[in-house]
Amino acid sequence: MYSIMKYLSCYRIIRISGLILLAGVASSCTRIGNFAEKRADEAAYRNIRGAQSAGMGQADPFSVDEAEGRRIREMLEASSSAEAPMLLSLSDTLAIALSNSRSYQARKESLFIQALTLTETQKSYNWDTGDSFLYAGTEYSDNGATAETFGDNGVDGGLGLSVGRTLVSGARMSLGVTHEIVEQFTNPDTGTDSSTASFNIVQPLLNGFGPLVSREPLRLAERNMVYAVRDFRRYQQDFVIDITSLYYSTLRSRDQLLNARKNYESTMLSREQTESYAKAGRIADFEAAQARQSELNAADRWATAQASYEQALDDFRYTLGLPIDLNVEPDPDELVLLSARGLVALNITLDEAVDSALTNRLDLITQRQQVEDQERNLKIQLRNFLPSLDVSYSADYDLEASSGAGFDQDTSVRLNIPFDWTEKRNDYRIAQINLNRERRDLEQFEWDIRRDVRSLWRTLENNRSVYNNRLISVGLAERRAENTTMLLKQGKAQTRDLLEAQDDLLDAENAATLSLVDYTINRLRFWNAIERFEIDPKGMWYEQEERDVEEAIEAP
Repeated sequence: MYSIMKYLSCYRIIRISGLILLAGVASSCTRIGNFAEKRADEAAYRNIRGAQSAGMGQADPFSVDEAEGRRIREMLEASSSAEAPMLLSLSDTLAIALSNSRSYQARKESLFIQALTLTETQKSYNWDTGDSFLYAGTEYSDNGATAETFGDNGVDGGLGLSVGRTLVSGARMSLGVTHEIVEQFTNPDTGTDSSTASFNIVQPLLNGFGPLVSREPLRLAERNMVYAVRDFRRYQQDFVIDITSLYYSTLRSRDQLLNARKNYESTMLSREQTESYAKAGRIADFEAAQARQSELNAADRWATAQASYEQALDDFRYTLGLPIDLNVEPDPDELVLLSARGLVALNITLDEAVDSALTNRLDLITQRQQVEDQERNLKIQLRNFLPSLDVSYSADYDLEASSGAGFDQDTSVRLNIPFDWTEKRNDYRIAQINLNRERRDLEQFEWDIRRDVRSLWRTLENNRSVYNNRLISVGLAERRAENTTMLLKQGKAQTRDLLEAQDDLLDAENAATLSLVDYTINRLRFWNAIERFEIDPKGMWYEQEERDVEEAIEAP
């Protein structure tokens, strides 16, 4: 019994000790993970800021942290209620979208990962310690059995520290120190302890010589990072415009719902009037039936508009990354402000707009620089026909040896003249084709930009004309409905005339709102097409004329 209790006690001690050890290891892993996360973030954000400065002239705020998005969702969920919806302004909606949208977060994370991957290329051109090591192990005998089998308990271990980097000339240099230990616990007198320092450098003199070739992997990786931040900037601008379009489209659905309800109320009053006139014998019974049919049609349109608006609200919340049952809606006053502002004229001519696009478009600048990349690659492939002539020097020094002894060095020259150029020939020809293809793509892209700018210009002119006509049409439809109502009372008009006037008024009001929203969104796309669309860190956009006014106010 005593032995059993002793065994259980030892088992508990071992178990508790194991749990303490596991907790310590887990805690250490957590601290290491936190440190690794911090260092990785610092490196990635540094690459992103550098690429932004090189590609766009300034570094913009950037973060993949999701804490702000969670805070916004929690705040909205706590503030919303089932009774009255929380109304979101356009600026609030854009800020929520940039902090909370899943698609936008995924795009940011892709850019972050590319910036993080860049560090792996950069380390080869800095002092790289990737070959350092620390090891310990059991010494094995010739027959595969461990030394423990023979009672020797042999254990060996070592520590190696090395640094290396690629030089501008194309040379690869490394410097290292190795400390090896072999200790026989049963026979310490036979143990050994040795330390060695080594230096090695290989310098190509023909193929691979010079910064054109040696720095190309780093140069191309950094340029691709610049291209990525430009592409993200264009995506960000398109994203803001898409959210703005969604915001106004949702408000337009609400406006159509209000118009449909107003039309239903008007047709209901008309039906009541026509029925009273029919009972009095002032009009025929079929006209009262027409009014009733019109009321039913208006009720159907109202129900359809209600369903469309509810679907638009679901799409609005879903796109923002919010629960679709969260009681938040766009602020209707934003559409009132948009209507009060009316059509904002463009303060630029078509020729100036085309010149601005061809000069400032970030994606076009990237396309031109990609042509430079292909031209540089063609030069590298041409130099690849040179034979390989490398000079190498290595030196090893035993740090435990007596003074003047234990030093070993070697210098060699190696010439490699390939007789099979199949791969090099193919690579050179492919580089030529890729360069020609890139030049054609650049030319076509410039044509596409010209065409897009001109198309948007014509679209805006058409939107402007349609909006002005719709405003006139709304005024005419209102007066027509009022006059027809008066004439119907006097027996000088038919019920059909009033019903048609009311339907025309509904169509004119919906068309006016649609043309205003279309003009606003197309105007933003136009500024973006010529690279004059600006947004602040929270996503709110500024048009060129607004920026000019602000600068004029701030000027002394």
